[in-house]
Amino acid sequence: MTRALRPEFETSLWYQDNYRRFGTDFRALGFNRRSSQEKRFAAALGLGSFHGRSMLDVGCGFGDFLAYLNERGIRPRYTGLDITPPMIERCKRRFEGGAARFVIGDALTYEPDERFDYVVASGIFGYAAKGTRQRVRPTVEHLFSLAGIGLAVNFLSGCAPRRSPGRLYVYPWDMLQLALGLTPAVRLDHAYLPNDFTLCMYRTPPWALES
Repeated sequence: MTRALRPEFETSLWYQDNYRRFGTDFRALGFNRRSSQEKRFAAALGLGSFHGRSMLDVGCGFGDFLAYLNERGIRPRYTGLDITPPMIERCKRRFEGGAARFVIGDALTYEPDERFDYVVASGIFGYAAKGTRQRVRPTVEHLFSLAGIGLAVNFLSGCAPRRSPGRLYVYPWDMLQLALGLTPAVRLDHAYLPNDFTLCMYRTPPWALES
């Protein structure tokens, strides 16, 4: 009998297969259009001011979010994390000579030496490998523990008018309940795409920073 792959390994193999099929195209990351990828980036950008701050980009893929930030004059102290080795190797070549760091690792088990100001996770729950749904809660909890200021994480929405096979969809109210169990300062954005939403979670409530 064939033993089932652990979800993180199955997910890595799925992305590696996409990489072989599509190269560095956005389709290798599971996006249907470049514009939908950038709309997700814009929603994550609403988390805060990344310039000069330490940031962990979870599921960094080809480093597209870093390029998106740099094009807008935003230069964080950046670390990219991805489970797919060929993508990390591509990032190292793409940003060779820069200050960005790139690390191979699993979002659930990655243990950095220090906490980051911001953690952004875009698209890491998109593929419905067996067992992925059970990893959502502990992964969000772990990533929030790594964020000194805040975490932005997006999901495919269970409210989507159409669903694609093989993708993981979750309901926004379930994720909102999870987030509010970790912090009272949460913002949910379900307005930029019909099939996607972003949670922004803050360790220190913004109202506590007001003078």
